[in-house]
Amino acid sequence: MKFLAPLSTMLLFATLAATAQAQQSSAVNYGRVESIGQERIDNSSARTAGALVGGVAGLYSGRNRSRSNRTLRALGGAALGSAATGAATGGTVNAFTVRLLDNSSVRILMDHGNFRLNDCVAVETGDFTNMRRVSEQFCIANVPNDLTNEHRREASECNTAKQAVLNAQSEDEIRLAAIRMDILCQD
Repeated sequence: MKFLAPLSTMLLFATLAATAQAQQSSAVNYGRVESIGQERIDNSSARTAGALVGGVAGLYSGRNRSRSNRTLRALGGAALGSAATGAATGGTVNAFTVRLLDNSSVRILMDHGNFRLNDCVAVETGDFTNMRRVSEQFCIANVPNDLTNEHRREASECNTAKQAVLNAQSEDEIRLAAIRMDILCQD
């Protein structure tokens, strides 16, 4: 128990530092959606992580049991973790190419988005990337800094919300963090 207080304090400071860094590092650029497509993804490293987590969970669930029971549980947990993670990370995502105002282009992969060709969008970058539709004025005029600062604040909130999903520990924390992310990051 005496180790838990320092550990929770360290986790709190790490979370606060990550939040502060996320808010400082968010940038917003404007541009137009130039092309839209689909891209197939295969995240084998996520499958490996899922297998590792599942294996540890299976091993832990077999504590105080025979060695063969622990081994069987670890193998079963690893298989389930790998399969669950593979199902969640495989498939296709939307691929958007955006021509930024400085005439460079960026490719953004998103699992959601209802964007059309020539939409004026804000491309938010930080620890994560996000895209949202904005007024046409952002693509044709020099917009006052107070309005672009508002977009940077929204980008930082979205970035922090995505990090919270990754940091969530329980099912309830994950669910609530995902809801918050959907609200703060959607178009």
